[in-house]
Amino acid sequence: MNPNTQYSTLAVPATRRFDYWKEVVCRHCLAADSKPLSQSRFDGSLTLNTVGALDICTLSSPLHYWERSEQHLRSGPAEDLWLGFARKGHGQIEQGSRKANLATGNLFLYDATQAFRFSLGGTENHLIRIPRALLTERLPRIAEYTAMVLDDRRPGVVPLREMLHQAASTPASLQDERISNRYSSAVLDLLVISLELQDLKTSHQEMDLYGRIMQYIQRHLTEPDLSIEAIAKAHNVSTRTVTRAFARYQKTPVAEIWKERLNASREAIERGQVRSVSEAALDFGFSDFSHFSHAFRKAFGVAPNTLLRRD
Repeated sequence: MNPNTQYSTLAVPATRRFDYWKEVVCRHCLAADSKPLSQSRFDGSLTLNTVGALDICTLSSPLHYWERSEQHLRSGPAEDLWLGFARKGHGQIEQGSRKANLATGNLFLYDATQAFRFSLGGTENHLIRIPRALLTERLPRIAEYTAMVLDDRRPGVVPLREMLHQAASTPASLQDERISNRYSSAVLDLLVISLELQDLKTSHQEMDLYGRIMQYIQRHLTEPDLSIEAIAKAHNVSTRTVTRAFARYQKTPVAEIWKERLNASREAIERGQVRSVSEAALDFGFSDFSHFSHAFRKAFGVAPNTLLRRD
C-alpha cells in the first residue's frame, strides 16, 4: 500500500457513489456486503497510509452497514486483526457473542478470520490493519478482546489514541523507514499494554448485564414504576452497577427507558393498536401528554397525531 493514497466519491456520479465506495473499501479493507443507512447523498472519502507494519485507513462517510459472512471468509480469507478508532464517529460492532455500541473516541478490535456485523459513520474514523502474528504471539487470547470498547480509564488507552491520531494526521513526518518502524512498534506496545490491563471479567459482566437489562426494559415498558431502582432490584445489583453498565456504551438507563417507550408508542400508533395519542402515552408510562408530544416530535420529526390511522 502506497502512503497518502486518497479516494473520494465526489468524482463519481451520484447514482454510483455507494457502489464505488463499497468497491474501494472492500479492496483495501475486507470483503463484505454493505448498504447505506441514510437516504441522503452518499459522500465518502478514504485515505490510506502505511506506518511501519501498520496500514491506516481513514474514512469519512455517512452511517452505513457492513456484514462479513461465512461466504466472505471462504471466498476472501484474511488473517489480520483490525483496530478501530472512532475519533469523530459512531456505529456498532458485533462479532461472536459480543456487541458494542461505538461513540466518539472509542477504540475497539475485530478479527478478519471471523464473521462480523459493523456499522460506521462520521467525519473521522481510523481502521488500522495489524498483522495477526504481531498480537497473537504476545496475547494468545486475543479473541476475548474483539467487539469490546477499550476502557479508557485503564493505562495506555489515552496515549494510544493520540499516537494513532498523529500517525493518521501527519503521515509526512513518518516517511523515514527507521522512524516509521519504531513508531508502529511503539503503537503495538501501547495496544498490548492497554489490552492486558483491561478488566475482562468486569467488562464482559457489564456487557452481559447491559443486554439483560435492555431485555428487561423492553418487557416492562408498560409499567409506570419502571426505574433504575426497580431494574437494580430485579437483577440483584446496585443502582451504581446498572449505571456503570450503561456508561460503557455512553448511555444512561433513564434515557434508554425513555427512548424505548417512545419507540414502542410510535409502533403502537402506526399499527393501529391505539385509538388516540393519549392512549399511546398512558400505555407506555407517559402521564404528561404535552411533554410526550414534544418528545415524540423531537425524536421522530413528526407529531404523534399525524401517524394515527384514520379508519
